[in-house]
Amino acid sequence: MRVFQLKKDNEYYVDQDTFNMKIERINKINCITIDNPVQNNCLCVINHLVCKFEENKNTAHLIITNDDKQLKDTTTFGGLNIGYKYDKGEPLDNLEIDIVNIDINREIDMLEKYSLIILPGGNIQIKLEEPQEKMSLQISVGKENI
Repeated sequence: MRVFQLKKDNEYYVDQDTFNMKIERINKINCITIDNPVQNNCLCVINHLVCKFEENKNTAHLIITNDDKQLKDTTTFGGLNIGYKYDKGEPLDNLEIDIVNIDINREIDMLEKYSLIILPGGNIQIKLEEPQEKMSLQISVGKENI
């Protein structure tokens, strides 16, 4: 595994940047991937991962995965690649670390109790039980060169 989960009372403080992403698609998505590329020479610390759905309430599963599929639509922020898709299958070799119920138009921090440290080559996914066309995501990321 290349992702580690730490309790917030052990939060590792590094300079953080906040990234806001609004997703509006014609085709619905059910999977958001946050990837620290293998060639990246830094460790990324995610202290906040805030989701908001605009269509309906949903259940989101936060998963540590070794899924290295390349996504077509990606955005780079703080050394991380962030992409989304409609995924029909379950990723192999994964570890579900949290399940969060999110009401419509309500922001929920999926990392309220934990922080994630993602090494190069590591990634996490947010899998949605109900596919969405519109949602927003806010990520607080710090990075440390290794």
